[in-house]
Amino acid sequence: MSATASVAPKPKPARDYRLDFFRGLSLFFIFIDHVPANPVSYFTLKSFAINDAAEVFIFISGYTAAMVYGRALGRDGIMLTTARIYRRVWTLYVAHLCMFMIYMAEIVYTARRFSNPLFIEDLGVGDFITRPDETIVNVLLLQYQPTFLDILPLYMALLAIFPLVLLALRRHVLLALIPSVLLYAATQIWHFDMPGNEGDGWYFNPFAWQLLFVVAAVFGEGSAHGRHILPNGRWLVV
Repeated sequence: MSATASVAPKPKPARDYRLDFFRGLSLFFIFIDHVPANPVSYFTLKSFAINDAAEVFIFISGYTAAMVYGRALGRDGIMLTTARIYRRVWTLYVAHLCMFMIYMAEIVYTARRFSNPLFIEDLGVGDFITRPDETIVNVLLLQYQPTFLDILPLYMALLAIFPLVLLALRRHVLLALIPSVLLYAATQIWHFDMPGNEGDGWYFNPFAWQLLFVVAAVFGEGSAHGRHILPNGRWLVV
């Protein structure tokens, strides 16, 4: 026998495909809701719930991020986990810029093809068409967000602060929840927002949406470590 016994690697935790399914379904609902005069939208969440698919997407994203990076934090430490999170942010940033260029090319082609300049104004890209040399800096800073290209910058902003959320969750749930609630309340009172185009803020204000992301992260981090955040009981389901 060998002097050093071989250690079998720990099996990776099984992927929960329910999260993938419902996050994909929420993205499909978002697409349906943005198609004008679409009768299928009568059957999406916005027609009968107190929220729409955007909240579902952000909640599942926060839950999944806490499960994935929470396990990585316990296994690899905060430095390597933070590096992985910011590598993900960089990937999303590059993808956003690529989508922006394709989006602009489609809009310009469609506007010229159908001779309808109002199409450019309806989608909020007139500034980039008329002043691309000035607007490109705002594009790179995520301050210029045309219609339909605003939820991915929100996700990047939420991931950017996620290492701090993870550290707080490892200490105590309230260390993550209390600052998040206070920031949300301050945003409602003093209207904090990220700088946007022409003095406007972001359509999805990250200072407000972070609360939903952090609440989801609380449940995701608990699931990753086998802790039940809510008590089990049929009364709660009812």
